[in-house]
Amino acid sequence: MKKKKINLIINREDYQKYENYFVLLKNILIGLVVVFFALFITFFLVIKKLNDDEDKLILRKKTLLQILQQKTSDEAKIIYIEKKYHDLNTFLSEDAYSSPYYSLLNTALGESTQSASLKSFNINKDREVNFTIAFTDFTQLRNFFRFIESETFLNNFEAISLKSFSVIGATIDTKENYELSFVGKFVQLKRDFTVK
Repeated sequence: MKKKKINLIINREDYQKYENYFVLLKNILIGLVVVFFALFITFFLVIKKLNDDEDKLILRKKTLLQILQQKTSDEAKIIYIEKKYHDLNTFLSEDAYSSPYYSLLNTALGESTQSASLKSFNINKDREVNFTIAFTDFTQLRNFFRFIESETFLNNFEAISLKSFSVIGATIDTKENYELSFVGKFVQLKRDFTVK
């Protein structure tokens, strides 16, 4: 048989029961959406902050690497300067300090004669010296022999001796030359600086 009318009043409690389930399900879904949305926003903000911090750290790393690269070249320059300073100290500790001794000898030659010239000069750090004096005039040579026996000349040396005497004959272009070679040791002169 066909029913022509539906009686909704009879099954009303069953639908209300389902409706409560749907309302509860809808509320749970809305709550879950709110919770997931809140979690999504929180994670988004945390990840954005971490990305910003990472970008700052990368930028700082690049800056520090550039500074380090500049410092490396500065460090290389400092090492180079330090090496040169060490080389200079080594040189000064082994230096013969020849300039004052050379000047002293030149001054002594200037006092003795005008025609004498210092042909060679070699000194070591212990003040041991070899030098050769050349003369173009025999009279000046004789005057120099008198001068080297004087206290003025001898006070400059701890020891000095004549190593050789040479006469170089005259040619068409040159006059007769005389050469005296000496070996000796200068007295200690005071330095104007100290090596540390």
